[in-house]
Amino acid sequence: MASLKRWILVGLVGCLALALAYLPPRGAKSSGTSFFVGQTVWGTPARQHAQALAEEWRNADAAVRLLEDRQRVKRDSLRTSPTIVFRGAALPPNAVHKVETVMDSLWRGLGFAETKVRVTLVIELQRPYSLDTPTPLQDRVAYLAPDSTHRTTCLAYLPAGTYWTLVILGKREARHDGFGRFAQWLAAGLGPCAFYAAYGTPGTPVESWLAARHWDVGLYLGSHGIAGERFSSLDLLGNPSSPWYWWDGVYSFPPATVACLAGRPSGCRTAVLAGAADERTIRIPNIILVERRWWRVQHLLPGERYLGDVARTVGRDRFLDFWTSGQPVDTALAAALKQPVGEWTADWERGFVRPIRLGPAPPLGGVAIALAIAVLAIVVVAGTASRRQIR
Repeated sequence: MASLKRWILVGLVGCLALALAYLPPRGAKSSGTSFFVGQTVWGTPARQHAQALAEEWRNADAAVRLLEDRQRVKRDSLRTSPTIVFRGAALPPNAVHKVETVMDSLWRGLGFAETKVRVTLVIELQRPYSLDTPTPLQDRVAYLAPDSTHRTTCLAYLPAGTYWTLVILGKREARHDGFGRFAQWLAAGLGPCAFYAAYGTPGTPVESWLAARHWDVGLYLGSHGIAGERFSSLDLLGNPSSPWYWWDGVYSFPPATVACLAGRPSGCRTAVLAGAADERTIRIPNIILVERRWWRVQHLLPGERYLGDVARTVGRDRFLDFWTSGQPVDTALAAALKQPVGEWTADWERGFVRPIRLGPAPPLGGVAIALAIAVLAIVVVAGTASRRQIR
């Protein structure tokens, strides 16, 4: 009887622990996912509505700033690299010269000289804001791409945040690795504008495809990754040696993205061509807002450098044929790669991550440990039962 009560108590404690782990607190609701998946806590409806309005205000504010800057900014005819405009604080001439020198070196490294589409980089320095209004866009970059009214201008809006504001003002030294490298930060900030400068305005199918997926495959043109030679958005998933965190990140992506990580050409093809069938009308003004946590909403990993790697692999002429093609994206891209899109992408993916294992295929070591535990349990139960036999 005492043993039964103990097991009942253990069961109740387990139920209480599960309730604390999975049920949302008062004033919030669950994300609607499976009971066996951790529940994301959302705010109350009023708070969600306020956050949605604030987000709309930030997006509209960024769009207005870009349009105003396009009208106000005057190109420096002596510069072939992007014109750099600072907002939010006055900078001493030596600080401006330092940033322009880094950009000039970066521009030459990308192989650019005179371009048909001129780029302006607007750097928003950190500054205090009023508590009466939502803070402007501070953690998302935005771009004003060329359109029918301004065919030769692309603006990039890059919030500097606290860290890079101090670096630009000379109050802090930038680190020399990863995201601490100033040149890497500037290169990543160019985003789609770098592609417009290098190859001009894309054809309608390509532009519609990129707009449908928020340019997730064309966020970086450089050859060394967003923060180093081998660093990519895959590294932001965490360390594969921590399976719980790693696999939770992996399975947050669409099935085709996961299949491509497993090295399956069909999955890679679907991941690359996501959005290609959508016929989107490019708005005027053509404003590109990159998602806040862009590495969490990619259809392809590491998608931010995909088109940049394609361009370096196939060469300028073949990539330009794809970029300006009026054919469907699948056809134009396969012609540039001279290989089916899925097969080329699967090979490209293996250069960043070893194909993951999908399906019911546990590792040999795990099977051996499980069998050993099962045998031990059987031996213990058999020994206990033999001692309880009535003689």
